[in-house]
Amino acid sequence: MKTKLYITLLAALPLVAGLTGCKSEDETEAKPAKEMLRVLDGAIIIQSDVEATNVNVTADCHWKLDSLNTGDFGKSLNVQPREGVGDGILQITTDQNTTNTDRSASFMLISDGGLRQKISITQNGKGDGINLSKGSFTFDTNPTEGQSFNITSNTSWKIEEANGANWIEVSPTSGSSGTTPVTIKVAPSSTDAVRSTTLNVFYGSGFSKLEEITVSQTGISNVTLQAPDNIGSFESSGGDKTIHVESNAQWYAFIPSSVSWLHFNSRLDSLTSEGSASRIGSGDIHLVCDENNTTRERTTAVVIVAGTKNPKQVIVTVEQLKNGSSQPLQTSVSLNELSVSRESANFLLNIVSEEVVGDYGLVYSTRDSIPTINNGERVIVGRGGTSSGLAYELSGLNANTTYHVRAFVQKNGSQDVFYSDVVTITTMVSSVTVGEVRSMYVGNDYADMRFSYVADEEVIDCGFIYSATYDKPTRDNGTMVSTGHGGLGGNVMTTIVELEETTTYHICGYVLTKLGIVYSPNVVTITTSASASEPGESDNPDPQLSRRR
Repeated sequence: MKTKLYITLLAALPLVAGLTGCKSEDETEAKPAKEMLRVLDGAIIIQSDVEATNVNVTADCHWKLDSLNTGDFGKSLNVQPREGVGDGILQITTDQNTTNTDRSASFMLISDGGLRQKISITQNGKGDGINLSKGSFTFDTNPTEGQSFNITSNTSWKIEEANGANWIEVSPTSGSSGTTPVTIKVAPSSTDAVRSTTLNVFYGSGFSKLEEITVSQTGISNVTLQAPDNIGSFESSGGDKTIHVESNAQWYAFIPSSVSWLHFNSRLDSLTSEGSASRIGSGDIHLVCDENNTTRERTTAVVIVAGTKNPKQVIVTVEQLKNGSSQPLQTSVSLNELSVSRESANFLLNIVSEEVVGDYGLVYSTRDSIPTINNGERVIVGRGGTSSGLAYELSGLNANTTYHVRAFVQKNGSQDVFYSDVVTITTMVSSVTVGEVRSMYVGNDYADMRFSYVADEEVIDCGFIYSATYDKPTRDNGTMVSTGHGGLGGNVMTTIVELEETTTYHICGYVLTKLGIVYSPNVVTITTSASASEPGESDNPDPQLSRRR
């Protein structure tokens, strides 16, 4: 389709025939000619995408096109009509200028009386421009091949991935003028949340201009996680043991921070910056146990978690024999702290008895340093049996609060109660600060979102949660969009895709750590528009002026 521009005369240069050069002997004054011919003030400027321009001619005589110098335009430049009488309109037609440089030409008008005017034509160059044949991509959970698109540009460009998006591969990541095919590949999904990221395509002088590409992937429908509950006891001399984990997702394994005698094998296990073991899919955890020089057995556990929206957890009990011979006990109970978060704590209870026991569980207090079933809060975990080792999560605690906790077991059919040693814990103060979520742009079926966070603990995942039903979305009631980003802080940005048109959504941000999930302090409410064209199809030389057209 041709683009037309009608140029109005704001300034004109009148060309009137000069003083008559032919005088009689009696004449003492020159008389002006009566002819007049005027057009634009000698210079016409056309934008790069304009193909037809109209120019006013003001005259009281016959005039014609005397010459046409097409210059840089070549055969594409045409001026019509070639002649006229009195006022008229010249139409200048050409092709769009798809190059970076300006091009110029000129033509001359002449009247019958000899009036002349030269008019110059300049068509601006296109400048730095780029066109993406496609602007958004969606992959299945287990993609077998990549997806491709073309970058057509008249300048150099480069593609940069968002921090933490290690699940995506782009090739090539840079190019120059011309058309270049680009392929995007993604790894099989390792989480049950949708994950999404944005590829930034920088181009132009100093790579100062930007286009964006959205890449999203559906999550695993059902995360699986299996590991043994117990791997047997280490000898008092220590040694090595292996835990085999079966999973279809990314999982993390933690040893309680209070335990100094059990370690992951840093040579065989892939460790995070915080010392946790992690991998995707099934594999082994390699444990190293130090020598036990004490006269007491010691017990702890390895906590393994997988999944983001519906996390799965397995607690593997790890025991070590004491140094020296064991003395039989009628009934003994022990308690070990596994992990402490902001509102809960995980413990490992061990009960050994020569006879069947009654109720057993936990008793805790914030006031009494030695809690009992009479002065503390009691939680019954089980009943019966002669020995039991199990993990239990004590939930509903207050953040930044000190609790004194003991395990207890009641003798069956009597009032006798056996207690473990006191374990004192202090619930966490949130070490993750999540900034406010902001919507950068909202289209008909997508929304550009961002927030920032700072963390003093290891971040497993972060992203956004949205819901069209609940005004306070959580991972229990909303749809999670993971960016796959870890680390101790930064900006989280992505495009949430596949939204419904003309629909209101409530969106918050989240940061997931091994201690729990932290939500953004605000919820942004957006409403998608009725329609929008496919992103990335514009050859707009400055896409920052129009996010998507």
